[in-house]
Amino acid sequence: MPLIKRKLSIAAGATSDNVFANTTYQTVDQNTRIVIAAATDSTGSATSDTTMDFNVNNAEFSSDASVSTLVTGEAFGWNGTGYVMNDMVTTGVVNRPILTFTNGTSATRTVDVAIFIGG
Repeated sequence: MPLIKRKLSIAAGATSDNVFANTTYQTVDQNTRIVIAAATDSTGSATSDTTMDFNVNNAEFSSDASVSTLVTGEAFGWNGTGYVMNDMVTTGVVNRPILTFTNGTSATRTVDVAIFIGG
């Protein structure tokens, strides 16, 4: 099954580009399962955090969702891990997923993201 897996470096106060942009999956068909897992390299706080926004066709599935810290020695991936942040199936005939991460901290953060795209 298709997989997008990236390591993003996000400057303090910045928002990443859409992870789906410029991929084969910037639009997907109806009844396509999308599973998103994400983890960051450092713990945030209640006032400054690394967050995720995910929407499909302007329907929000995650808004300012806090990204968990990657735990050393714990497997990272989309399947069967505690890092899964969203698991959904598209309903529109043509669907445009948009996934971005915002670094609300005062230092550059690295975000690992794995996106499973399948039936």
